[in-house]
Formats: sequence, structure tokens, C-alpha cells
Amino acid sequence: MPKVKTPVRKARKASPKKKIRRRQSRPRLGLFLLAGLFTVFLMWVLIREPQIAPLDLEVQTEQSRRSVSDKKVERKPSRKPCNQPRQTPTPISEPIAEPKPVSPESPKKGETELDLAIRRAALSLGVPENAVRRRKTGDTVRFSVPLDRSQMDLTYGNMVFKGNMELAGARMEKGEDSRNKQVLFFNHKDFPDSYQIELFYDSRHYQDRKPGKKITIVIDDFGVIGGSLLDGFFDLDRELCFAIFPGEPYSVQTMQRATAQRRETLIHVPMEPIGYPSVNPGKNPILLQHTENQIDRMLSSFIAELPDAIGINNHMGSLATTDSDVMQAVMNTLKKHNKAFLDSRTTNVSVGFQTAQKAHIRAFRNDIFLDSPNISQSTMDAKLNQIIQMSGSKNHIIAITHCHNKEKLDYLKTFISRLKKAGFTLVPLSEYGSHEVPEIL
Repeated sequence: MPKVKTPVRKARKASPKKKIRRRQSRPRLGLFLLAGLFTVFLMWVLIREPQIAPLDLEVQTEQSRRSVSDKKVERKPSRKPCNQPRQTPTPISEPIAEPKPVSPESPKKGETELDLAIRRAALSLGVPENAVRRRKTGDTVRFSVPLDRSQMDLTYGNMVFKGNMELAGARMEKGEDSRNKQVLFFNHKDFPDSYQIELFYDSRHYQDRKPGKKITIVIDDFGVIGGSLLDGFFDLDRELCFAIFPGEPYSVQTMQRATAQRRETLIHVPMEPIGYPSVNPGKNPILLQHTENQIDRMLSSFIAELPDAIGINNHMGSLATTDSDVMQAVMNTLKKHNKAFLDSRTTNVSVGFQTAQKAHIRAFRNDIFLDSPNISQSTMDAKLNQIIQMSGSKNHIIAITHCHNKEKLDYLKTFISRLKKAGFTLVPLSEYGSHEVPEIL
């Protein structure tokens, strides 16, 4: 019998569930009424004060816009005398877009301060804006920046970008270096993305900017010649630069005559060659065995003897110019005296030019020797053809020749005449690349 009563009781307990469902359905109407009242109230608030929400969401943007407009409004009084007060809104809006193609003053849409720092660095290096490539992959922003090999060393470009990024608050994590490419890795505590800057050589982007054919000629080994031979060289174009040995009979006289003629001069500094001492570089050469203090004293004495020289270039030095410690000591002294450095490039593995750029002093690099291996007609023809070919990718060429005898003087006269007929302009050394050496921050 108990088994029969149990199902009856369970059926009676299930019946109240229907009543509970009816009670739960009643409050829904009240919720709808409350939601409707809240919606009406919200619409009334928005209609009465529609600017409250936008100001809260975009306060920084709105403040920056107001500051720009306020500065421009302050200019209105100076324009009132023009009797065109109705036209003031037009010139106020025009300057907003004018600075953008000239200088990156603020980040573009979607950019950060680090993007702006990279664009500023590229601009200071003379990199065309359309040559810089930006791409974002995941949480990494990558920039590809081509540099002109003939004008800028990768390491120097590296230092310019590093300085701008650190000024923007970024921290360099590491760098990767290969023969023709360097990659810099940066992070910033306020930005989730990491940044990579890839610097590489590609001169194609710079070819259209070559303004014309220019050549600078430096004549080495003055100081040992005088008389009519020296007079003959002083009769040449004043754009030619004379490199003068220190401590020779005509050294000071040659410098003084050049200065009076407004001709630029260099100190032609002997440096250790491969094969020394069998190969003799001349008086008082800079040797690998010299300490930094010895090099400083030697160079400082040369500068004191020939103070009008704008800098130095190396005589021989096929070994000394490959030693980074020796070159760094040389650059330290030159920077102290505000002198430039011309790498004669007596060896293809010289580090002189790169070391000078790292030291942030004016640096130049020889492109060709005009009188090597001899001064024959065939040599002149070959050298002229080389110069013409180089001018296709390099708008300013530096060449070196020598003043040993009258035959070399006559050779140079003919060479200069042919260069001018080929469309080349002689330019002083100091005017070479004056806009292409940005400041390292």
C-alpha cells in the first residue's frame, strides 16, 4: 500500500509550480516601464547638454585643437589693417597643412612618438620620405631606411637614429650588424609595440636628387717645392686644395700664399704604411706603436705650424688607417682643434672615414687618384671615363693628385680642361656635402 500513496503525493507537489510561473510573469511590465522612463530621461539629458560626453572622451584632442586655434586667433589683430576682416578664417586654416611636408612636427594618425622620432632622424639624414617603409606585424613595428653609401656610413646613421629614439624615451635592446645592413631593436615602457629599424645601402632613391657634376681636387705633397714650379700650381683654379707636408722648407710659405689667395689647405700627415720601415712615409709619421698622447702632441704641433689648414689628410698610411685605436686618437685631436679629416684611402680597408664620422667631425673620402699609376695619355683617358661613370650615381667626386714636377702640373692642367668640357664644376673641399652630416643627439 505505501507504494500506491507515494505517486499521489508527488503529483500534488508539482501543481503549485504553475502558480509560481504566473507570479513571475507580472513584474516584466514594471521593468519595461522603468526602462522606458530611463530612456526618456537619458534622451532629455542628451538633448539638453549634447557636448558633455564628447568633451569627456576627447579632452586631450579638443585641448590641442583649441591651443592651435588660439595661437592663430592671436594673429588676427596684425591682419586688421588689410581691410579684409571677413577673410581672416581662410589664412588661419591654411598654415595647418603647410609644415607637414617640410618637418614632422607631430605624429600622424596611428603613429606614436617613436614613429615621429624615426621620421625626424630620416629627414635629418636626407632620406626621401617615400623611401622609408613602415609595416606592422603583430606587436612589432618595422621601419626600412635606405642610405646613400657614397654620403653616409651605416654606423653613423645608426647613431643618428639611436639618438632620436632615446630622446623620445625609447631604450635600445640590441643591434644586429652585417656587411650591408644594420638592424636596431627598441622598446618603450609606455607603448606595447616594439620597434625595429633596418638600415641598408640603396642609392637608387637618391639619383634624382643629384644637382650636377661637381669635383674637388686635392693636390698632395706641397712643402718641398718652391720657385717657378710652385708658382705654376698657384696659377691653377683657386677651388683646388693644397695638402702641405709639415716641417718642410716651403710648408709655412705655401700655407700663407694659399690663405692670401683664399685657397683651402690641408696638413698632409705621414702615417705608417704596410712594409714600414722599408717603405718610408717621411718625417715624423704616425705609427701604430705611438700612444694616444704621442699622437696628440704630434698632430697638435703640426696644427700649430700650419694653423690655416681646414684639416688633415693622410700620406701613405695603408697600415695606420686600418687601426681603429690609432684613428680614434687622431680624431680626438682633430675634434679638439675643430679640424676636418680627408681619408686618402691608400687602402680599401681604411677605417679613417668611419671613425671620423663616429667622432662627429667633418669627414671626406677620396674617390680616385688622377695620376696613378702614371701620367700618360691612356691613364688620363681611363681616369676621365671613371669619373664620368661615377658621376652617374654620385654628384660630387673627390680626387687626389700630386705636385712633384712640371710634367704633373701640365698633366693636371689638361685634365682640368677636359673635366670642364665634360660638364664638371670645380668645388672647394669645404663645400662638399655640407648638408649631409646631421647632428647626433
